[in-house]
Amino acid sequence: MVPAKLRRHLETVHPESKDKNKEFFVREKQLLETSNEKATKASYLVSYRIAQAGEAHTIAENLIKPCVLDTINCMLDEKSAKHLSTVPLSNDTVLRRIHDLASYVKQKLVTRLQKTRFVLQMDESTDVAGLAILLVIVRYPHESPFEEDMLLCSSLPTNTTGEEIFN
Repeated sequence: MVPAKLRRHLETVHPESKDKNKEFFVREKQLLETSNEKATKASYLVSYRIAQAGEAHTIAENLIKPCVLDTINCMLDEKSAKHLSTVPLSNDTVLRRIHDLASYVKQKLVTRLQKTRFVLQMDESTDVAGLAILLVIVRYPHESPFEEDMLLCSSLPTNTTGEEIFN
């Protein structure tokens, strides 16, 4: 914004702050940034729990956030509830956070596999609905004698023949 417009905004919208020095605004900015970082971390933690439980992503926005806000309102105060309401928990945000977490885990696994020898185990099966599924498990030496992680879980278009798996 143009400095004149900023000054006018400060004087009309925030008249109590117009006589404050620069250090006040720097401190306020740092507090806001810290608060945003904490809200983002909380959003990642809730998204992680939702992914672990296998729940719908909308549960955060429709159930978890309102319940937590109600609890904070009863137990603490309205200011704390307002502060807590800044945690982003919309459906799209939770989806994005889960994808971020998954890509981080995938990147970490690929980095580990690039540094060591590993063994692949493939298993094809059909689920209850008759859908053909291919699982690829990887074993590699790490902190414990061996780590075992799922590298891939993919549905196959038709059936679980060897030819279909390698196509």
